[in-house]
Amino acid sequence: MRSVTLPSRRSFLAAGASCYAAAAQSRDFGVQPLTDPLTKRRIRHYRSPHHEVHHYYFVSPWSPSGRTLLFFQFHRDVAQLTARGRYPGRLCLMDLDGGSRRVLAEGLMGHYHVGVNQFWGDSDESVYFIDTAQPPARLARIHVPTGEISHPRSPVPCSRLSPSGNVLSCGRAGEWGVYTPAEDRYERLVTLERVLALSPNRTQGLGVASQLQNTRFSPTGDRVMIVHRTVDDPPRLIEIYVYDFRSGQLTYLAQNLHHPGWRPDGKAILFVRWDPRRMMQNLWKVDVETLEERCVFDRHLSAVHCSYHPGRPNLVLGDCYGGEFGNGLVLVDLESRTARHLVSIPQGAGADPVADERFPFRNFGLWMPPRKYLNEPRPVWNADGTRVLYTSEESGRINLYIADTSDL
Repeated sequence: MRSVTLPSRRSFLAAGASCYAAAAQSRDFGVQPLTDPLTKRRIRHYRSPHHEVHHYYFVSPWSPSGRTLLFFQFHRDVAQLTARGRYPGRLCLMDLDGGSRRVLAEGLMGHYHVGVNQFWGDSDESVYFIDTAQPPARLARIHVPTGEISHPRSPVPCSRLSPSGNVLSCGRAGEWGVYTPAEDRYERLVTLERVLALSPNRTQGLGVASQLQNTRFSPTGDRVMIVHRTVDDPPRLIEIYVYDFRSGQLTYLAQNLHHPGWRPDGKAILFVRWDPRRMMQNLWKVDVETLEERCVFDRHLSAVHCSYHPGRPNLVLGDCYGGEFGNGLVLVDLESRTARHLVSIPQGAGADPVADERFPFRNFGLWMPPRKYLNEPRPVWNADGTRVLYTSEESGRINLYIADTSDL
C-alpha cells in the first residue's frame, strides 16, 4: 500500500479536532437521553443539525475496541436528501458518549444510504472509505492518529475487510476476488460467467443484464457470500452463492430473496422472502452446508434489514416500514415464534398502515408498498449485542441513535 500526498483542498485532521469548525463550541450538537414511550427502552440520541449516517446493517460503525463510532456527516446546508443523490460532507469519528467529535476527511460526496462506504480496518487506528473528493472514486485508507492517507492498488474496487483483517473483498459487476494489501496482490476468484453457468434460474434473467454485488465475509472468514441479480428495477432475479476459500468451490444457495445476512456461526444465511400465494413476507434461512431452506418466522413481517443477535441466534432484529410495528425496529424470537417492538420510530409511534402509491420511495427489490420516509434505520448490533445503532429523521434531520439492548 503506498502513501500519497493529500490534495490541498481537503484536510485530514488528527484525532481530537472538532467535527464542526465554526460551530465547535455551540450548543447545536448534543447527546440526548431518551426513554421509548412504548418499549421503555433507553436510547441515546446524537442530536445534530446535520444529516448524519452510518454505513449499513452488516457493516459495524463501532471501532474494533468498541469505543468509537464512524459516520458520515453531510454539510449543514444540505437540507433535503434524495434516494439517488450524492451530497457534500465529511467523514467523522466520535466517542460513544458523543465526545471527541473529529473529522477524518473533508471534501467528500456522500450518499444518504451509506455515506462513503466507510468501514474500520483491523484496529482503531485505520479506517477505509471510498474517496470521492476527486474522480475517479477509489478506496482509501486513513491512519487515524496522523491523518495520513494511502490508496490500495487493487485493480477492482474493494468494499469489505475479512475477519482476520488482512484481506479485502473486491469486485465489480463481472468479477469478484480478494486483495492482500501487505503483498499488493489481487486474486480473481469468481466471474459472472461462472455464476451464470451454475445458476438454476438463468432462464428468469434472459434478455436482461446481471451483475455480482454485495459480497460479505462469513463471521468465521472461511466463506464469502455473493449476491447475483439482474439490473432491472425491481430485479426479476436475486440469488445468493457462497465461495469456500478452503476448497475453491462456488455453491448456489437460494433465490427470491433480499437483504441476506450471516448467522454468527457462519453456517446459515438469513433473508426475507415474499410468498406470492399468501401475499406476505416471511423470514427464511438457508444452511450453507446442507443447502436446506426453511421458513423460520411464518407471520407476515414488513421488516427489511434483518440480522441475528451476535450471541443469541434465536433473536433477529429488523427495521419495519409500516404495519404492526409501524416504522420502528422489531425483535423476532425464532424459538418462541414471537415478535415485539424494540424501538418505536418516531418515538411513541405504534402500528401504522403501510404507505400507498403517493409515496415515491421503494425499498429496492422488495415486494412491499412504498415507504413513507426516505430514511432507513438499518439497525446494526455492536460486537456483544448490548447496543443497537440506527438512524431516524424524526428530529428533522437523519441522526444517529443507540438503543440499550443489554437486557436481551
